Amino acid sequence: MPLLSYRLDESHLVVELCDVVDPDNEAAIEQELLTLLPCCGPSTVIVDVATPLLTPRALGVLLRVRGDAEQRGVSIAVVARYETTREVLSAASLNRVLRVAYSLQGAELRSRGCRPGAEAPRKEGLRERLERRIIPSDSAPPMARAVGPYADTSVPRFPGSR
Repeated sequence: MPLLSYRLDESHLVVELCDVVDPDNEAAIEQELLTLLPCCGPSTVIVDVATPLLTPRALGVLLRVRGDAEQRGVSIAVVARYETTREVLSAASLNRVLRVAYSLQGAELRSRGCRPGAEAPRKEGLRERLERRIIPSDSAPPMARAVGPYADTSVPRFPGSR
């Protein structure tokens, strides 16, 4: 099963992963990816995951290929176009390890070590939501302050802020 691959520029090779990785095709896909890893030439291989279903076997293939690529001095970046794919990679805590991006342009930036920027929509985190809702205690009216034995734990605190 040949994977579609093309050069983005002289230092980036894009490989499209269009099939769901299962026990039947896992070895063939891994071998194809390893064959496409150059010993010299492009310094980055971008795996474009074009399927919304990312199986544990696909994660294993990506991690094994990444390990082999590091030994050859080639970096790996992954494009996750679907929300479900991004959720799987995030749940597995592989966003940084595999340099996950939302687009080819983002993967190119991530391969250079740049953090996700304007091209990657960021969700508002828990800290930002809580900071937006909390009224500082010195500006709150006296009746709005928490009282009782659990007053100190009723307001979430962040390191470095009181």
